[in-house]
Amino acid sequence: MTTPTVEETTMARTDLARAAHVRGVRGVARRLRGSGLTVGLWFWGLYALYAVGITVGNAAAGNDLEISALDATLGATRWPMIAIGVIASSAILTLHVAAGGSRRSMFEGVLRGSVVVGAGFGVVTTLALLGEGLLSTSLGMTWRRLGALPFDSPLTVLGTTVAEALALATYALVGACIGIGFTYGGARGTLLIVPLALPAVLADVATRTGVIGTIANVELRPDIDHAEVPPAEGLLTLLLGLGGVAVAALLAAVLLRALLRTAPVRAR
Repeated sequence: MTTPTVEETTMARTDLARAAHVRGVRGVARRLRGSGLTVGLWFWGLYALYAVGITVGNAAAGNDLEISALDATLGATRWPMIAIGVIASSAILTLHVAAGGSRRSMFEGVLRGSVVVGAGFGVVTTLALLGEGLLSTSLGMTWRRLGALPFDSPLTVLGTTVAEALALATYALVGACIGIGFTYGGARGTLLIVPLALPAVLADVATRTGVIGTIANVELRPDIDHAEVPPAEGLLTLLLGLGGVAVAALLAAVLLRALLRTAPVRAR
């Protein structure tokens, strides 16, 4: 039996470290996806009941709903994503470190999981909007989006799907940052919510959705009693929205990476 050379031993250790890193990333991403699936089933199940009920109810009463039921909730899909992010950072992190995981694999796992969950929610959001529109028009009501990006052609519908996916992934990453700040910084870490809100605000403004995005696009015509949020138009608006929300997602990822590099990550 030959003795392994120093080079062979080093390569073997590198391979083992790489395999452990890959397992760590996959494990974190899998847990995040699992949380996203559970939360998504509850959220979209309740939302379907709400949307159909409010649409059919208004039609039966002879009212015109006019705007999307989903948009009327001012970005309700965002809040489950923050919760998923907080769960990922506060619950998974300790187990991950205890199992020998690294900060890097934790970051990559959360990032990968957030993108996948965000993409899933983004697709379902678009399908829900299309379903709302079809249901409303079939009942003789008008339907439009409350602000938001253009949504009047296959290209703009695809653009909305991508924009929503990026916005929701941003919120999940922001939630992860908040969870880390609170878990390892206590009350002082909670104060990080203020600067950490920047990517979320940028995502809302870029997509013209959510609480901030809707408020930012309110128009008074001609006074506060006649305020409205007109829908966006044009390909340039769509491209600017996509660019802005992509920057928001990147900023959230950078902040998460910075927090994981400096937080006292350790098994407890």
